[in-house]
Amino acid sequence: MNSVQRLAGWIADGRGRLRQSVAALPGAMKSAVLAPLGRAWAKTLYEKDTGHHRIRVEETRERRYLYFDGTLQSSMDRRDPFALELLYSRFASLGLVLRPDAAKALIIGLGGASMAKKYHKEFPAMAIDSIEIDPDVVEVAREFFHFREDALQRVHGGDGREYLARTDDRFDLVLLDAYYADNMPFHLATREFFDTARDKMTPEGVLVINLIGALRGPESKLIRAAIKTLAGLFPQVYTFPTFGNRGHVLSEIQNVVVLASKAAERMSMKEMERRAIRLGRDLFPDPVSKIRRCYYTGPLDQDDVKPLTDDDAPPDNLVRL
Repeated sequence: MNSVQRLAGWIADGRGRLRQSVAALPGAMKSAVLAPLGRAWAKTLYEKDTGHHRIRVEETRERRYLYFDGTLQSSMDRRDPFALELLYSRFASLGLVLRPDAAKALIIGLGGASMAKKYHKEFPAMAIDSIEIDPDVVEVAREFFHFREDALQRVHGGDGREYLARTDDRFDLVLLDAYYADNMPFHLATREFFDTARDKMTPEGVLVINLIGALRGPESKLIRAAIKTLAGLFPQVYTFPTFGNRGHVLSEIQNVVVLASKAAERMSMKEMERRAIRLGRDLFPDPVSKIRRCYYTGPLDQDDVKPLTDDDAPPDNLVRL
């Protein structure tokens, strides 16, 4: 995945501020337009190599950005630190549409704490636990991204899978958004992990996963395998390629948000949109009709992929695109 595709997938503002996708630029312009990203147009506030990432925080007049190894992880509007800036985070919030009564949420991968902050603001009675393996990321979230802890907004250090395995808590909502740059830890994408997550969820709990890849073509195997794995464990799986569900777009590398629910009955897109409108609060794609336009129900070739298991783990335990 090149930097153009990363930018198109991550920096697209949930409120449509990015009027022309960088992916639509002529090919000759793409590398040039992205070459200065991170230095020529933004001020670096913080930079550090940790045991997990090279962390960089940058700032423009309007926004503050968090990068891991050159890949954008979080964006914060300096005028509204609680806004969900990145499009995928607004699709990830559809977990709240499936469980609007969620009382307890778990977020694996803190980053700039965008979703943790927003949910805590809009649902102050919800207990939110975030798991972050890199203590420096936690400090960056506190210092640069307005993340504050209290009795219902807590952060824990360590590995998300290990935390789930040992906790006695049960969660209505589990959000998985853990990345090293643009690679997902493999042990957070296997049948064994999903099975553990399912066991630690309430009867109609929802697992939300932010995946990066395509639904068709040579870059699609990871996502198709992940969806096949989830479908073997959860009665309901909803797939949202954030660029849309048109045929040619499905072959592009993008954020694909997958919701896996323990609910026995499937929710219609009409009901999902109705609930999103009722919840409001700038949590979801704008306009809400994007939910329907990005919902994918077409055929998904899975004959050439198998469910992901711990036995398939690569040597460095990272899923690579």
